[in-house]
Amino acid sequence: MIQLDGIAKTYHSQSGPVPALRGVTLSVKEGEIFGIIGKSGAGKSTLIRCINMLERPSGGTVMVDGQNITELNETDLRKARKKIGMIFQHFNLLSSRTVFQNVAFPLELAGYDKAHIRPIVTRLLALVGLAEKHDQYPSQLSGGQKQRVGIARALANQPKVLLCDEATSALDPQTTKSILELLKTINKELKLTIVLITHEMHVIKEICDQVAVMENGIIIEQGAILDIFTKPQAPTTREFIATIMNHDLPERFRHAVYSAHASDNSNVIIRLSFIGVTAEEPVIAGLIRRFDIDASILYGNIDHIKDTSFGTLILELSGRQAAMNNALNYLKSQDLGIEVIGYVPGHTGTTV
Repeated sequence: MIQLDGIAKTYHSQSGPVPALRGVTLSVKEGEIFGIIGKSGAGKSTLIRCINMLERPSGGTVMVDGQNITELNETDLRKARKKIGMIFQHFNLLSSRTVFQNVAFPLELAGYDKAHIRPIVTRLLALVGLAEKHDQYPSQLSGGQKQRVGIARALANQPKVLLCDEATSALDPQTTKSILELLKTINKELKLTIVLITHEMHVIKEICDQVAVMENGIIIEQGAILDIFTKPQAPTTREFIATIMNHDLPERFRHAVYSAHASDNSNVIIRLSFIGVTAEEPVIAGLIRRFDIDASILYGNIDHIKDTSFGTLILELSGRQAAMNNALNYLKSQDLGIEVIGYVPGHTGTTV
């Protein structure tokens, strides 16, 4: 549905050129929810605005639904933008217009008459849960309700793509959750392709199918949401994930861990990752029953990435060397991730 190839954008200031995007390439499939995350200044807002040509890229091509919109003149670009809806962090509603009139506005600009507009706006307000607010003004609405109006307005021209520019950043956590649920419903019911940018990893975790991580105008990592969360490669990605899911060995244990297996008396520290149904299976109980070892839990966590369970356990295994080797081989044969963090000369955690 969306293909960006080598997108570059350079701004010019008194002190010289300022590159905001440095050759970004990514692909968004039809019906997908694609997240772009990065810190302030990473280039994510510029990138999403290049998709609908609110920012003209300095180089590269933007394809949307098979059309190269970087080559369009202003007249054709206005037509193309009707199929690319957009919602914003600060809502951008017209304060002098009612909820109904705000949603109707893009249809009026398109030249439709009132008989055509009314059923469309009525249906959209019902979809976003604001049917009873149609005669109210933006000043009478909460932040979440204002964003729902913005979503309904963005859907007025029946777009194929919805761009979300920090759409939940101005909202409280509970309202954010309700807006994300609404976006998931719209994605499912309308088969809408959604691209959202954010600096909040919990938004990515909750809603996205794919994610790209941006830094200094480039994409440093991208992939399926489960792969990024369970196998992050870039330091910035790991930093974002750590804000909501901590996979590291607790600080009080780190000083005792060394990387080489020094002696037969060493205990092994491992990290287990559970995905899907394996997150709910009694793997540790099975480990202890099968092998003559002790297992101490140093850290444990279970969470959900979109609709999939994901758990992490950091364990200290102690016992005879042969028994621990057998235990590690058993764990590697299971449908889970295993990583040997290091070894300790002897340590007491929470014995299972």
